[in-house]
Amino acid sequence: MTDRVGKLLIAHPNLPSDNWFHRTVIYIYAEKPKDGTLGICLNMNGSYSLKQLCYDKGIIYPDSNTNINIGGPVSRSSIIMLHTDEWSSHNTIEAGDSYSLSSDIAMFERLSLGDQPGYWKIFAGLCAWGPGQLDLELSGKFPYKNENSWLTAKATDDIIFNYDGEDQWKKAIELSSQQMIDSLF
Repeated sequence: MTDRVGKLLIAHPNLPSDNWFHRTVIYIYAEKPKDGTLGICLNMNGSYSLKQLCYDKGIIYPDSNTNINIGGPVSRSSIIMLHTDEWSSHNTIEAGDSYSLSSDIAMFERLSLGDQPGYWKIFAGLCAWGPGQLDLELSGKFPYKNENSWLTAKATDDIIFNYDGEDQWKKAIELSSQQMIDSLF
């Protein structure tokens, strides 16, 4: 197992469309040999608004355009915010070189008052791999196939925070290709 914290997993272009991870971009935020790997799907748009979530918690949030993204198929009721690390809340952990994760009621109160990190997105759920599972998927070895493998890239603010949906997946593929070429020269 190599340290993949701060890296992107980008779904292989040949991954079948019936696979949950089809055309996804995942940010890896934790990895331990005994526990496995944790990440957040960055580009699956959700339909539940941050304004509605805050309202449900008794907080008035002024922006009605911010939706909560689907972070993964695991623990879908967990709400987490991926953000730049200059900001923190009561329950904030490091999630790579310049990113953090927060998950508490105080972060919603602060967001509603305009106290926000430079860049941030909110997610419901996460992605998880058991010990060694991601290594097998990346290798394409049995029981996995090459089309179930992942492309990888070092994460950037631009890819994480400035794109959504299929555009984010396409930009991540470009980034992966460019970083691979750069590593050869």
